[in-house]
Amino acid sequence: MSRFKSIFIALLVLCFIPSISAQTPFTLTGIKSYYPVVEFNTDKIDTKYKEQILNMLIEKSAKLGVETKNFSTRSLALIVSYIGVGDTLALKMELLVGENVMRLDTKEEIFVLSYINSRIFVPEEFEEELLENSEELLDMFVAQYKEDNL
Repeated sequence: MSRFKSIFIALLVLCFIPSISAQTPFTLTGIKSYYPVVEFNTDKIDTKYKEQILNMLIEKSAKLGVETKNFSTRSLALIVSYIGVGDTLALKMELLVGENVMRLDTKEEIFVLSYINSRIFVPEEFEEELLENSEELLDMFVAQYKEDNL
């Protein structure tokens, strides 16, 4: 009986290994275009960073072969906000894909977040950390996109 139990456990582990390697519980399969957006939900961040981050979005998307030049109802958005953590102000960054999808059972079109990844941090060197964290979130997105589509 113990041999059967060992084989069963080994098979069970093998069945779950593919799901362990996933970047997030979301899927990016089949995404060929989106509209890139960068939004700062605060006036405490210089708008020059918005253009730098938007350019990062566009460049990384181009390397993936994702179309960003035309308007799409699907958006890849990086949203940056300040939040209070006790007496400290922290930055919250969210990278998400939002899109309209059709529900199969009701044929109703709804807006969903089909991908989201976020982080919260207290910046010490604001400019460097804002751009560095933006790039890291985008790199995680790129890694998952490649995993899901290639």
